[in-house]
Amino acid sequence: MTDDAWSNFIASINPAALESERMRVHGDLDHERPGSRWDHEMRHAHDYCRRDFWERMRDDVTSEQAAIQLADADREIHARGYDNPDETEIEAAIRSYAIRQAARAAERKAA
Repeated sequence: MTDDAWSNFIASINPAALESERMRVHGDLDHERPGSRWDHEMRHAHDYCRRDFWERMRDDVTSEQAAIQLADADREIHARGYDNPDETEIEAAIRSYAIRQAARAAERKAA
């Protein structure tokens, strides 16, 4: 290619059209261009849904574990004969139960 032909070729290139073609997503979906407002909103919505899903999953697990622990504590209280909630011995039973549960958790973690 001669210098004149190269110069003519370079002069015929439209920089704006070339850049838009370079950033174009295949399939002529200009609204899906990376970094566009639509792309940003879609990514934000996806991130919101992801965080909301995992937050609900953690809440479900936490509430399920809490229900199991409360039922276990109730069984322990009834097994010790502390059915009267006014008795102060219930607090001692709950503390000893909590200490035993923490010790079991520490043993599982160490193993």
